[in-house]
Amino acid sequence: MDRRNFFRNMAATLGGGVLAEKLFADQPSPAAKRPNILFIFSDMQRAYSMGCYGDTNARTPHLDRLASEGARFDAAMSNTPVCCPHRASLMSGQYAHHHGMVTNGADFLPKVKCLAETFRDNGYTTGYAGKWHLDFPKEGGRTRRFGFPSEGDRYGDYSKTRDLAFAADKALSFIAEQPADKPWFFMLSWIPPHTPYKASPGFADHFRNIAIPQNVPQGEPREYAAESLPDYYGMIEEIDAACGRLFAALEKNGADDTIVVFTSDHGDMIGSHGYEHKRWPYEESARVPFLIRYPRRIRAGQVLAAPIGTPDIYPTLAGLAGIPLPQGLDGCDYSGCITADAPPPRDHVYLEMHYAYVPWPGWRAIRTKDYMYARTKDAPWLLYDIKNDPAQMKNLIDDASKASLVRDMDARLLAAMKETGDSWDITAKSGDIKKWAPGGSKQQGADLGYNWPGKTVTGDKKKKRRREADDDE
Repeated sequence: MDRRNFFRNMAATLGGGVLAEKLFADQPSPAAKRPNILFIFSDMQRAYSMGCYGDTNARTPHLDRLASEGARFDAAMSNTPVCCPHRASLMSGQYAHHHGMVTNGADFLPKVKCLAETFRDNGYTTGYAGKWHLDFPKEGGRTRRFGFPSEGDRYGDYSKTRDLAFAADKALSFIAEQPADKPWFFMLSWIPPHTPYKASPGFADHFRNIAIPQNVPQGEPREYAAESLPDYYGMIEEIDAACGRLFAALEKNGADDTIVVFTSDHGDMIGSHGYEHKRWPYEESARVPFLIRYPRRIRAGQVLAAPIGTPDIYPTLAGLAGIPLPQGLDGCDYSGCITADAPPPRDHVYLEMHYAYVPWPGWRAIRTKDYMYARTKDAPWLLYDIKNDPAQMKNLIDDASKASLVRDMDARLLAAMKETGDSWDITAKSGDIKKWAPGGSKQQGADLGYNWPGKTVTGDKKKKRRREADDDE
């Protein structure tokens, strides 16, 4: 099959058939031009929801091929696994306690040059489509748009439809309009598979008998998972098909000159450990997919065990593009790990969860290649051997044989907290914080040792209404 016919056939089979050819064709590029960047991220998609991450339930042929032709990070973590804090960390390269948006509804007031601003100032044409979920603050009487054009389509119309094609069409139009001699950076943010779980007709049908993860307890959590997972996986299959459209279009604009990233803002519990949604250090909530392809510099088929976090994305993309970084970023540049087998700049990811809605300070955690450890202000809380117990079935925190490991991980966590300038006393700064407890906070409070009694999230009889109204989270 020649290259032209291959891409014609690929565009015709976006529903999900496995393709036998390379996803992108090799083609020459002017050496002096910096790479284009297509950054795609979904909302609330956990890492273990794709074939390339070992999930046999998933139907993600286009994303699996992206992984096989680039690099896949096996321990990519959302440092603050909630929509707004993640997006603020992505844009600023900072931890939530530095950029200020420690929870949804807080102010995003970064004192650094943000991601698209840096790329724009280095000759890139920038664009954005889809869910935005950040404010545009006034600074000196002017609205700060973080390096994106004011006419760009963001949350607005797209949030009403959740239509993948709406934002994808904006990306396709943007790519087609770009001149060959100037680099571009486009971010595409899709709402699915965020709640409410509702796939387009036909996409959920073949997931009706899906296997329920072993860490979903019996009873209502398992019923909730059985009800939710078919549509969740159906939406992910739709995302994969939409990605196929975008990948096909890149053939016309220099696929080998383009860095393609696919990731998500955070995961989704969907009944695991008895909970729904996010805000937890568990793998289902905090671990996200992170795929990156750039044939000119990234060797195909890599699987990287090094933990990488949200603030690291900005400096890593800048490193791949050869762009100098501004001062004040918390993230590290992992481009050397991807392109030259260099050792990772750090061996852990620091996670933080602040609560502005309830009277307790949340949790902090570190995720290494092999372990996840979390604590509250008052005591150790969770320790899991991720390497040998990926479903996190056995909490080792009270295992006498692991006492030394608990002490070591606790010392590392407290050191990371001090190094990053975090504090248990940090609160959100905003006059517009919603005065209600988010889904799950009652049981989270009880499990974290705070006086906030209640049933498990999935035992709440109001769960369906909360799931349907959860789009602002």
